[in-house]
Amino acid sequence: MTPRPLQQLFDAMYHGKYRFEEFLALKPEEHYSPVRWNSRTIYKPSKTLKDFHFFLNGFVLEHLPVNTAVSFAYRKGSTPLQAVSPHSRSRAFFQTDLERFFDSITTPLVRSVLQGNQTPVTDLSDHIEHILALLTINGKLPIGYSTSPLLSNACLLGFDHSLASISQRREWIYTRYADDIIISASDRVEIADASTVIEECLTSELGDGFNLNQSKSKLTTIGRKIKLLGLVILPTGSIVIDRGVRNRIESWIHFYIRDRSRLAKIFEEERGEGMEEGLERLSGLISYAHAADTAYFEKLRSKFGTTVIDSLLHRSAQ
Repeated sequence: MTPRPLQQLFDAMYHGKYRFEEFLALKPEEHYSPVRWNSRTIYKPSKTLKDFHFFLNGFVLEHLPVNTAVSFAYRKGSTPLQAVSPHSRSRAFFQTDLERFFDSITTPLVRSVLQGNQTPVTDLSDHIEHILALLTINGKLPIGYSTSPLLSNACLLGFDHSLASISQRREWIYTRYADDIIISASDRVEIADASTVIEECLTSELGDGFNLNQSKSKLTTIGRKIKLLGLVILPTGSIVIDRGVRNRIESWIHFYIRDRSRLAKIFEEERGEGMEEGLERLSGLISYAHAADTAYFEKLRSKFGTTVIDSLLHRSAQ
């Protein structure tokens, strides 16, 4: 893509639907609504802000570098299977996740990432503060903005490089899927200090704002059930979808066919989602099954019908 000023890119995309002056004048605090879900707050952008996020994704955020060798979430065509498969022949596994992941990614960190990388926008520095205001709320990445996932991967690039380098030297296997971190090796002793190493990488690359969720950190070995990202590694090295995920998929498909009002209620109660958002999540799970466990995917087609399953699968690809 030929680098151009932000206004030229904006006008080329919207062809008068929005004026660039509207983009610059938009007050983001007037264009989102917070929704409480469990202990978290999800922010729903207005239609206009959502459109502007789409523009920023396409011309700025999708051009930020990501370590594609270890980071697999939030990328077109990527699945949890890709993050789990490299570990299938390991014997010992350390799993953890990052506490308050999006909240830990602050405006200064986002600013440094945007300023430190090349994008198709030649005058990004002239608009950086307004763009930051459109991407963050109260100085942090908000859950619910389509821009937050892409930014999170870009912001963790240095961490991914550092931990991947250490893992290579120590003959570990490292992958990350959003805030989920997996380290594996041939023996439990080899990764006994994995938690300490990860914390040191976080501090050296990102500062003191990132912490591991100790309640979800665990070290396991083959012989027990190895469950990673909703997938199970069998002693043979085969990977199958966990029973709990299968039950959720089948329950939702049942209500999708038999009682959509009940399904809508489930989506609303679980995450405050509307029907369309919930169906997108169901479609993602169907796509997940298709990529991760073909035998189970064929079972779904046999049980619920090829037409239903394929329509949900194709929906996720749209």
